[in-house]
Parts: sequence; C-alpha cells; structure tokens
Amino acid sequence: MTSRDKTARTLSRAGVAVALVLLAAGCSPAERPLVAIGRGPDGDVRALLRPCSDDPVREVLLLRSDEKGDEAAPAALDDWSAQLPGTATGEQEFSLFRLPDGWQGKAGSATELAPDRDYSVRFVVGPDDTVRYKGLTRFTRADVEGLSPGQWWANGKVVSRAEFRARADEAC
Repeated sequence: MTSRDKTARTLSRAGVAVALVLLAAGCSPAERPLVAIGRGPDGDVRALLRPCSDDPVREVLLLRSDEKGDEAAPAALDDWSAQLPGTATGEQEFSLFRLPDGWQGKAGSATELAPDRDYSVRFVVGPDDTVRYKGLTRFTRADVEGLSPGQWWANGKVVSRAEFRARADEAC
C-alpha cells in the first residue's frame, strides 16, 4: 500500500468519525412546542400550528402509536401527512379529520380518536429537504375529551389560545 493510499484511508476514517460525532451530538433540528390540540364548537378535534414569525410550514404529520397492540376501531383516526401550499405562513388551524383546501394529502375518513392510543401532530419548517425546526405536541383521546371550546392541549397542559400563543412565541 502506498503512502497516498494510507493517507486516503486515514482521511476516510476521520470523515466517518466526524460524522458519527456530529450525529451523537444531536444535530437533528429542534423540536418546539408550537402545536396545540383543541375542540371546535361542534366537537371537532382541531390542531393549531404556530410557526415562528411568518415561516412557511412545509409539511404536517399526524402519527398514531401502535404500541398497545390492539386493533383500533375502523372509524379511528390513523396516520396521515400533508404538504401545504407554498403560501401557507403564520398560524394555521384545521380539523384533524379534514384537510384544508389546497393542502396535498389525505386525512382519510376517520370520525374519532382511538382510545388508548398516543397521537402526535408535528410540522416541519425549512426549504426543500432542509429542516430548520419542527413544531410538535403529543396527546391522547383522554387529553382532548375534557376540553371545552376555547381550551387547547399543548405541551402536556390545558391552556387558552392566548396562553398557547405566548408560550409558542417564547419557544421561538
């Protein structure tokens, strides 16, 4: 093996080591408490997204855990994702069961949250494939059932819309 080959191998190993250190150091984008879940006047379960400033939201995801192992009811909300139009900036409020006009994706035909399941709603901000930060909240059906219109579940607590906005602004 020539000295040039040895140098190339050493540099290659050094590059892998640097990449591993960066991954271990937590180079993933920040997750911020910028999502709240509430109930509309008609009982509909709604999400409220509050990105920092007027950052455009690129994608919204609803995820349901399957850790419990039981089958969810056919009418229970399942995972979905949606891409927002490029003009979607600022606060967004929508039903978890119906996507707003102009969003690309499909929420399915669900009419209820599954009991004993953990859900999360998150959104992604950043151009193209870059993720600057994510907004996130986790909730269960029990967390949402006790909410009155005007109350929101955010970051593990019941808050008003004004409290959620203030906390989201602080997280930015």
